[in-house]
Amino acid sequence: MEGLKIYILGFPSSGYENLSSDAKKIIDKSDIVFLSKRFLNLLSENQRKNIVEFPEKLGNLPLKIKEACEKGKRDICIIATGDPNFFGITKFLKKSFPDNIEKIIPSLSIMQEAFARLQLNWDDAKFFSLHGRNKDSLLPFILKTKKGFLFTADSTDVLTLLNLLKNYRLTDFKVHLFENIGEKEESIKTLTFPYLIRKKISPLNVIVFEREKDFGDYPGIGIDDDAFEHKKGMITKREIRSNAISLLELREGNVLWDIGAGSGSVSIEASFNPPGVLAYAIEKDDESFLNLKRNIEKFSAINVIPVFSDFRDVVNSLPEPDRIFIGGTGGSLDSILPLAYERLKKGGSIVISLVSMENLNGVINFCISKKINYELSGILSVRGKKIKDNTILNAQNPVYMVRIRK
Repeated sequence: MEGLKIYILGFPSSGYENLSSDAKKIIDKSDIVFLSKRFLNLLSENQRKNIVEFPEKLGNLPLKIKEACEKGKRDICIIATGDPNFFGITKFLKKSFPDNIEKIIPSLSIMQEAFARLQLNWDDAKFFSLHGRNKDSLLPFILKTKKGFLFTADSTDVLTLLNLLKNYRLTDFKVHLFENIGEKEESIKTLTFPYLIRKKISPLNVIVFEREKDFGDYPGIGIDDDAFEHKKGMITKREIRSNAISLLELREGNVLWDIGAGSGSVSIEASFNPPGVLAYAIEKDDESFLNLKRNIEKFSAINVIPVFSDFRDVVNSLPEPDRIFIGGTGGSLDSILPLAYERLKKGGSIVISLVSMENLNGVINFCISKKINYELSGILSVRGKKIKDNTILNAQNPVYMVRIRK
């Protein structure tokens, strides 16, 4: 808009007095100043010249600016929190006024203040804003992040995070909740599992979180079988495992059930491919479960959660899965498959590894009875063994792979 000049100022949590002299001059000369009610309460009566509160819905701000411009107000100041360029209002305003931003003056950001309060460096932190974002994107973010900062919209965002951590059994997080930073009512709470909070949460809040455990290095696809501790012969072989992960088509934030997990080879490899997959490795055999836990620790696969139980006893207590791998059922496939399919999310898939014709027939009959389409493939692995100067080829048992989509 011709003649319109927009100034964007970052307001420090410590109040008006700590604005720079340039920022104060801009406020004084502006025809109109938009700011939130929170900042209005920090100004004296003499400082409220030409002050207008933000509209209740931020999306209406461009319209209010245009209306002011049409009434002859050309110098318009927008006051935002901290640094307007860091997950702030600048990007939003540039969409409507790409050629009218005259000057931006930042202040210390809320993020910087929060990390300073904790005496934590933030050069290795990751950042995420829940303002206007789909909450479904929060889980993949926290699953990939060792140290993170959340810009929250209100108190419900805090509860969303805490419920995610609790419901998904993510017990190794430390959550620092900051309320009313810079005000008299400022509060910092540090929460650990089970992430209980008993007082009403202020709508003015942000969160810093840390994971106590460290992520392991990416091990790649097709980890050697001997890298896993396992009962002799009781492991999903490398060739089958790689194929199964390919068929699962995992995405960040997916919840995977690995039923009959054994050594956990599928869960562990899946949790890295891609990062941000949460795997529940369900195993009922004592020795296999001990191996499973050792392997999780060995690979630092912190997004694999071991579950010591018969699957049928925990099927209704686990979070709904996006993907399911069935590699070992102890002869109970006919009772396990219907329960697993019932809990599977719509759009999800099950991959089943089978070695006997009887189990294969059972899966096909289940699909026919439920009128479910299925995909069937077979894998015959051949491995070479050196004997003196010759290489002998040994064929492994054929494995059938069935994929079911819901």
